[in-house]
Amino acid sequence: MKKKRKLGAVSLVVVASGLTAIETAIHFKLVSGPVWQIIAGGFEAGTVGGLADWFAVSALFREVPIPIIRRHTNIIVKNRARLTEGAVDLVTNQWLAPDVVRTKLQNISFSESIVRVLQEPANQEPAVELIRDVLSRLADGLDKPQVVEFLEKVLKDQIGGLDIAGPLGRWMEDAVHEGRHNRLWDMVLDAAEKTINDRETRDQVESRVNQVIHEFKEKDFFKRAFLGVAEFLGILHKDVITEKIIQKMNEFTHAARDNPSHPLRIKVDSMVLDFAHGLSSGDPSLTTVIDGLRSKFAHHADTKGIIQGILFRFRSKLSEQLESKDSAFMLVLTNYLREILTDLQNDRLAQKNLDTWVRDTMTNLAEKYHHTIGDMIRASLHPEKLDDRGLVNQIEEKVGNDLQYIRLNGAVVGGLVGILLGIIRFLMTGR
Repeated sequence: MKKKRKLGAVSLVVVASGLTAIETAIHFKLVSGPVWQIIAGGFEAGTVGGLADWFAVSALFREVPIPIIRRHTNIIVKNRARLTEGAVDLVTNQWLAPDVVRTKLQNISFSESIVRVLQEPANQEPAVELIRDVLSRLADGLDKPQVVEFLEKVLKDQIGGLDIAGPLGRWMEDAVHEGRHNRLWDMVLDAAEKTINDRETRDQVESRVNQVIHEFKEKDFFKRAFLGVAEFLGILHKDVITEKIIQKMNEFTHAARDNPSHPLRIKVDSMVLDFAHGLSSGDPSLTTVIDGLRSKFAHHADTKGIIQGILFRFRSKLSEQLESKDSAFMLVLTNYLREILTDLQNDRLAQKNLDTWVRDTMTNLAEKYHHTIGDMIRASLHPEKLDDRGLVNQIEEKVGNDLQYIRLNGAVVGGLVGILLGIIRFLMTGR
């Protein structure tokens, strides 16, 4: 690199030294003849050419302190503004103009490149890691107050305009007709049986028996006397009556639980079907009730707390799954990515749509930020960021070596021209 920088100076020294040596030899008559005159002319022309090109190259990068022509040196610094605008015009209006970008992008298949790159196992892992990082960041903000408030508003707006009565009625009708409600019957009757055999229930039944006997006694003298005698003789056993009542209640619940055609179940099912049909057919007397419940839930329920709890649990579970590469979620994500790549590889329409989207996006960005590219170039070349010396050094660093060949060519070409002119002069004048 440094040797190339010295090439121009060496060539100038060589021709100048040659000129000095030949002219000295001719002057002191150490050599003579037309051949030496021609050689001297060649060195002279080479020296002139080398000096001229040295000046031309030097004048580009720095000021040459030669009177009169001095103002025409240091060209890069003096024309800095024009060079900057020229660079801006070249990049923005020729290299990266929207039309140029659009034309260049037409020949590129981004989908094929994406599939080819991501099909390599070594490239899939970084892609999955990127997706995992994005999901982790999203998960961290899932239960933020802003998200909760947004979802609460969306939920209330959706509930406020949602037709619940019709779908609820149709669902209830289907459930009864298909027997899916029998499980609910089993749960209700099991709970009823447990309640019936509970000690508290037994106490309440016994209390009610005592109350009925007492009320019966209070009706008239004969009933009171009859019950008093029965109690005295041990004929009236309140605990037996209580046990019989509980026994009959158990028999009733057992019969209803084991028999879907039990009169009670048929009666209740019929009532449910009537209610469901009224909802599905839009009976105002029934839909108004559901709409009222819906409105109360939308405006008075603690939807914010419900949503926040759901989001918190979801965030915790998602974060837990994202922590490990071998979690069920990450395995599903990796397999899903592979499926997408396979589908994209075989789906020409999807490839075309993806390529079109990428081209349109990049073209729109080029149009939208077209002026920004120029501003970036201007900012990079602004004197506050890059002073004159720095600008000159950068340009000289890039093209300085090639410019040395200009100086070399000046010396060589000048020398050859000088020799040619010397030969022509000798042929024309004989000296």
